[in-house]
Amino acid sequence: MGATSIHVQAVKPGSEIHNFREKELDYVRPELSHLNESWVGDSISHRLESAKQRYFDTVGQKMQTKAAPIREGVIVIKQETTMQELQQFAAVCKERFGIEAFQIHIHKDEGYMNAKQWTPNLHAHVVFDWTQPNGKSVRLSRDDMAELQTIASEALGMERGVSSDRKHLSAMQYKTECAKEQLQELSNDISSALDKHKDVQNQLLQLQKELRSIETKKNVQKLISKASEKFYGLIGKTVNDREKDALKAKIKALEGENEQLSDRLGKAILEKERNGTKVFKAENDKEYYRQQMDNARTTSNRLRTENQELKTETKELKKELG
Repeated sequence: MGATSIHVQAVKPGSEIHNFREKELDYVRPELSHLNESWVGDSISHRLESAKQRYFDTVGQKMQTKAAPIREGVIVIKQETTMQELQQFAAVCKERFGIEAFQIHIHKDEGYMNAKQWTPNLHAHVVFDWTQPNGKSVRLSRDDMAELQTIASEALGMERGVSSDRKHLSAMQYKTECAKEQLQELSNDISSALDKHKDVQNQLLQLQKELRSIETKKNVQKLISKASEKFYGLIGKTVNDREKDALKAKIKALEGENEQLSDRLGKAILEKERNGTKVFKAENDKEYYRQQMDNARTTSNRLRTENQELKTETKELKKELG
């Protein structure tokens, strides 16, 4: 059903400009202004002059500056509230308190947009002539004002407000309150976003630490791998060098031995020739000659065989060295 309340205050100079939408307002949605309604029985300026004149005729002096002969009541309505319901409310007010409404304006285009949705400020302005026939102001007690709240709720078919003392918000006050609500919502959103940002930053820092750890492990593994390659390469090189040096030494030794055998072979052949000459010269010593020849032949064959073996072994060693 919704609750209603009415707040009455002295009419402001720019009331009609606001009520007739003669000025653009940032809390008004123009596309909703066609939902507004107005009923006008008189202008504020004409009714104010009439009240001042009646007061002068009665009292014989001008109305005081602080007087409020014209007052405006802002009443909370619902989307279905009609002009007829508000006029009925005005009629009861005139009958009960003697205050006459001469303008009624229904506004359904005001509100504010928060982070989620549009929140309308549905209300109506009821402009009263708050004077008696003699021009003096009508005086309503606290109880009368409380009764005025009840009349409004009954006329509009809405629940009565919590208290007649409840402060009503003007358009600018309402705008300010809405702005505060929006600011609070925005502050909450920012706080939530900052918390999320902090969480993301912490996660990012953790990931960066893990990444640095992974990179460090990779670098260590690379260094170990390179060191291992160098180590094994060094060991392999050392072994190969040692083997080569040993083979070279062996070859050199074999070559030296081969030279010695060659020298011995040459000497043996020379000795053979010498011995042969002696045998031919020696008479009656054929057996000695034959033995010497056999020995020389045996020695020569043995030396030739050893020399051939050394050559073969040397050739194989050279192949191994490449």
